[in-house]
Amino acid sequence: MDSLKMIFESLHNHSDIALFLMRLMVGGLFFYSGQQKIRKLKHFAERHKLPLPIALGTVLFELIGGLMLILGIFSQIAALMIILVMLGAISFHIFKWKSPYWASKGGWEYDLMWVVMCLVILTSGGGEIGIYPGA
Repeated sequence: MDSLKMIFESLHNHSDIALFLMRLMVGGLFFYSGQQKIRKLKHFAERHKLPLPIALGTVLFELIGGLMLILGIFSQIAALMIILVMLGAISFHIFKWKSPYWASKGGWEYDLMWVVMCLVILTSGGGEIGIYPGA
C-alpha cells in the first residue's frame, strides 16, 4: 500500500501536464466547433432559433475561449466563457427540447462533461504551462 501511495503522490508532481492536456483538448474542440459555426452563422442561428447577435456571441465565446485555453492565456476567464456556453446548451436541452440526460438519446450528459472539465480549469487556474501561466 505504501508503494501505491508513493506512486499517487508522484503523479501529483505532473498535474500541470494533465491540466495542459485538458486545456488543449477542451480548447481545441471548442475552437474547432466555433470555426464550423462561424462559417454558417445564419444557419446555426436559425437552427437553434437564436437571434443573430446571441448566436454570434456564442460562437465568439467558443472561438476566443478555445484559443485562450490552447495558448494558456487567461485560462480561468476562458473556462468561464465556455461554461456559460455549455450552460446555455444544457438549458436548451432541458427546457426547450425536453431532452433526457443521456447523450445516446439526444441528451445533455456530454454538455455537462464539458462544464465539469472547465470547472477543473477554472478552479485550478489551468496549470503553469502556457503563455500566461496560472492565469
